[in-house]
Amino acid sequence: MDEAAVYASDPASAPDTDFSPAGLRHLVPGNTGRLLDARRTPVAVVGVSPERGSFVVRIEAFEDAGAEWELGLHEIGRFQFANDAAVASGAALSELERSLARFDRELVIECDPEARRDSLSRLAQQREMARGWLDAHARDFELDVELSIEAREGDETLFRLVEEFTAELGLGELERSFSAAFVTNPRSGELVKGHAIVLAELGLCPYRGRVARDPELFAADHSRERRAEHMLRRLAFTQALWQRLLASRELPLYRGAASETQLSGERSGSFVSATFSRAVAQSHFEGGPSTRSAVLWRQPLPLDRLLMTFVETRAMNERYREAEAVLIGDPENSAF
Repeated sequence: MDEAAVYASDPASAPDTDFSPAGLRHLVPGNTGRLLDARRTPVAVVGVSPERGSFVVRIEAFEDAGAEWELGLHEIGRFQFANDAAVASGAALSELERSLARFDRELVIECDPEARRDSLSRLAQQREMARGWLDAHARDFELDVELSIEAREGDETLFRLVEEFTAELGLGELERSFSAAFVTNPRSGELVKGHAIVLAELGLCPYRGRVARDPELFAADHSRERRAEHMLRRLAFTQALWQRLLASRELPLYRGAASETQLSGERSGSFVSATFSRAVAQSHFEGGPSTRSAVLWRQPLPLDRLLMTFVETRAMNERYREAEAVLIGDPENSAF
């Protein structure tokens, strides 16, 4: 399948020579530039927050057009800006440099074996509860999984079931905000980071990343307890659902990656985005004009790590058609 059938792109995109590598000095609202992805997604700077160690860009084209991403200052190297872009200097640039030094620090949370045992026990109990809930609410439901994968389209009945299930638990808003953030950009804001930190505290996957920038990260409805409940309940629901959908079948997952330098082979993160569609993975593998190295992976679907998928998650069907599956990370698996 041609890449254009999976993702939009601009074949008339300007050459890299029209742009300069990004630095903190380019973080001036109104500046235009591009993400250093294969299709050079155009962006505009719409905000800078030294007190939060972040900046905001608006996506100017393709599937996410109009979306705004709040990113840490350390991510500025993922962009390039027009050669004639305005630049910050003096006090403004110094403030950004101090902010970067304050927030560009690593946080490592290893998994406690006892916490992991407790979490897996809770997950097993909640998976049984989810099976019972599905029996009561969708006993006769059937889905042609292969057809859904071919169309890269989820099912409205399953969307409603997830929404009803999480609403009954008082987790509906957290489900909507987490899934929406993950789909558009897991690095935008810190909602996904908060879940990743809690995932490590549950003993399910170590956290290695930047320190939190948002002092309200675990406040109110986003408390550690609420995030933990959402993670375990969502894992339980999705795994119970897919056990029904698969029966005794086995489905593969795919991942593709391309780089303009050498691929690093680093371990997977707290959450791993994969796809049921080889065509989607192939489009990532193909990369762009500047791609120098690429890899395509395949492995059987690991049900015990399955958090959410496109068939039951509404947000995964609104902007993109990626037939996506999100897994909990595994430190021993560098590909998935």
